[in-house]
Amino acid sequence: MKFFEVIPHDLFSPLASPNRVLYANALDVLYAAYRENLKIPEDVLYSMLRSKLEQQLAEATFEGEDIDEEELRDISGRARFLIRKLCSKGWFEKQRGDDFEEYITVPSYSSRLLELFHQLRDDRPIRGYSYVFGTYSTLKVAHESGSIYDKMAAIYGAYDNTLALIKLLQMVYHNVKHYFQMQLDMQEVNEVLSSHFNDFGQKVVEAYIRPLKIKDSVPKYRVPIQSVLKNWVEDDTLLLAMANAALQDKRGKTLEICRSDLVQKIFWIEDRYNNLEHDYLDEIDAQVRRYTRAATQKVENLTNRDQNVRGNLNVLLTALSRNRRASELVDQIQPVFQLYEQSFLSEKSLWYRKRPGKRTKAAPVYIKDTTPDAEASAQAAQLLRSEYGRAAITAYVQGWLGESDVCYSKDLAIQDDKGYIMSLLAVLTSGDPATGHEIKTLGGSITENGYSIPQMQIRRKEKKK
Repeated sequence: MKFFEVIPHDLFSPLASPNRVLYANALDVLYAAYRENLKIPEDVLYSMLRSKLEQQLAEATFEGEDIDEEELRDISGRARFLIRKLCSKGWFEKQRGDDFEEYITVPSYSSRLLELFHQLRDDRPIRGYSYVFGTYSTLKVAHESGSIYDKMAAIYGAYDNTLALIKLLQMVYHNVKHYFQMQLDMQEVNEVLSSHFNDFGQKVVEAYIRPLKIKDSVPKYRVPIQSVLKNWVEDDTLLLAMANAALQDKRGKTLEICRSDLVQKIFWIEDRYNNLEHDYLDEIDAQVRRYTRAATQKVENLTNRDQNVRGNLNVLLTALSRNRRASELVDQIQPVFQLYEQSFLSEKSLWYRKRPGKRTKAAPVYIKDTTPDAEASAQAAQLLRSEYGRAAITAYVQGWLGESDVCYSKDLAIQDDKGYIMSLLAVLTSGDPATGHEIKTLGGSITENGYSIPQMQIRRKEKKK
């Protein structure tokens, strides 16, 4: 669905007008009315607009607006104009109730945008939710419970919590980068210190990073979470029962779809917790250290810029960078200073993207058709039948199964190319009625020793009596 099929095309036009501050404040008043009342009479919204925006309504000029002379005459008329304007642009709708009064109705897209706008205006730090501990406690309670429904719901809850945790970590990472960029433009010591200790320290470190290190620690709860999930995924009877519960809860159309969905979510959660520290937490820590070093050096430079050569040079280069007409002066002083670009080595420093050269038309290369050697073809066919024949495939599958009737991709322990080829041939021949095994794909893939194979279940076929 396209964006403007969901929202009216003029929805944001009030926020682009000269009176955008007034309209933004009016939307915040609308959000307050929406949050405090189930039914919002138009008179209630009108009274709230008058009481909270009286000074702004009196000072607004409304030049270029489609406001009537009677509405422009006093504050009451201007408040009525705000209601009419926001309603016409789609921020809310009017409906007449059983008591013949007008009521305000806020559509779903508008309520989400109003919530977002209110959060952006709120200066209070938003605390990170305990997604890791919530996942652990949900799985632990469900594991100790005898309810199949609790276990099924716990998997979906753990999946949602893990998704929310990853979104939170992504937001923290980009927030640190944002503060680093802001710090580059600051030129006053007090401004740098205030941004570091008040804004960054409270809104990022105390709100998100510190809880992730102490209270909602991934290393602390990762193993218990994976232990419960591994215990469940290895129990076929339990998986089937949870799939039945999911089917009754309308989470899938068929029993097989529900079971596959549960298995995929379990493997996805396990994989994410295996990589959270390396892919997210370590990257965030590196950015925090980089920002802290830069802030410390910035304060030192700004404090001592009038007392040493480094500070004077900093002032000189900054002034020259801001003056577009100083190119001649830069050319004169460039031979005096030997300036080098500062850089550092990282794990990605030795890699660079290969840039393709410009394609040129070359002379065509003619390929001669060669007749295949009959003797070589016969030898190749004999090799395939001996090394990769059905008997060899059956022997490999029996070796994987051993004494058990079921095994999974993680149990294959593929070490070489032959084992990898046998796993592919086992999948291709599983549909043959003559084979002694059957394979069911579970979705996703697993990598071991450099070989990537799909997640699957290998089951020994029951012998017909």
